[in-house]
Amino acid sequence: MISLYRRVWSEKNVIARRQYWGLIFVLPCVIFFIIFFLYPLVTGFYLSLTKYTLLRPPVFIGFDNYANLLKDRLFLKSISVTLGFVVGSTAPTVVLSLFVALLFYQKFPGREGLKLIFFSPLLPSVAVVSVIWVVLLHPSGILTNVVRPLTGKAEITWIHDITLSPIVIVLARIWSAMPFYMLIWLAGLTAIPQELRDAARVDGANRLQSFWRVELPLLRPTAVFVMAVSTISAFQGFALQYVIAPNQGGPVDVNTTLGIVIWKYGFQFFRMGDAAAVSVFLFICIMVVTGTQITLGRSDRYSIN
Repeated sequence: MISLYRRVWSEKNVIARRQYWGLIFVLPCVIFFIIFFLYPLVTGFYLSLTKYTLLRPPVFIGFDNYANLLKDRLFLKSISVTLGFVVGSTAPTVVLSLFVALLFYQKFPGREGLKLIFFSPLLPSVAVVSVIWVVLLHPSGILTNVVRPLTGKAEITWIHDITLSPIVIVLARIWSAMPFYMLIWLAGLTAIPQELRDAARVDGANRLQSFWRVELPLLRPTAVFVMAVSTISAFQGFALQYVIAPNQGGPVDVNTTLGIVIWKYGFQFFRMGDAAAVSVFLFICIMVVTGTQITLGRSDRYSIN
């Protein structure tokens, strides 16, 4: 009886020691999370409830900043601009990156070299990519000369036109983001067992039917991840609009996303309370949209029809 008691006590000590050392090893990550995520989140929400101009200490005013945003023309316009940028860039990026991943999944000569070239837009920072597009979008620059046989124009004001400017920024976003999501799709395609494709072909399925019936259902977790990450990134759109668009969001605020509004309120108008309120609103939008995507895309099992 005593030996049994000692054995149980020894096992409990082993489990307790494992839990203790597990907490010790996890503690740096927890501290990092608290300092760089939880603390800024709580502080930002508190500042959204204050009147804060950087020159004076914050003064608590409740939800007045949120009420004022409902009457703010720039904020209301930025919502529609942001939604247009998200929809216009996310859907094409997801579809085109999947299409390119399917191409690179096939074996052909020079595939790895072409893959490296295709991945190159992701290597420089977004600011560098934006500067490259500023050069390309010069009124008499490269892009104008490329489309001159179709337009007959020697100069096109790409970034100063209220119609063309949002379109070219969306194209810049697709061009710079597509390689990253292509690699994610490619990883998902590689993880699918080849036996399933072979079985589909034995059953008489062609390449399109095999993709639609076998590969696409198994790519559902990858699709949810790609949609969520690309949507979050698009909602946070700032660098392209700041560098490419004239006057940081122009012309006439057609490229003023919520990220640009946060920057303008905080560092142009010194309305840090309003900037924090817009940040909280943007955070809620991202959480709602991505949560909805994950919920709709979640399934307990992925069946092959």
